[in-house]
Amino acid sequence: MIELLTNNSDVIISTVTGIITVASLIIAGTKTPDPDTLLGKLYKVVEFLSLTIGKAKETGKPEEVKAE
Repeated sequence: MIELLTNNSDVIISTVTGIITVASLIIAGTKTPDPDTLLGKLYKVVEFLSLTIGKAKETGKPEEVKAE
């Protein structure tokens, strides 16, 4: 198993880097959908693959404005 990983490390690294790059491009180029929809759930998966975690991007739900 370790030998398989070491022999194919260049392919593994380039594949993982490619997945992160494509997912980052998708996330950067699209509007954040409502998280309660099917598209919103799929978006969360792509967002995870792009390593966009935390508060790096908006949530998709409108912010509530407090009236004074």
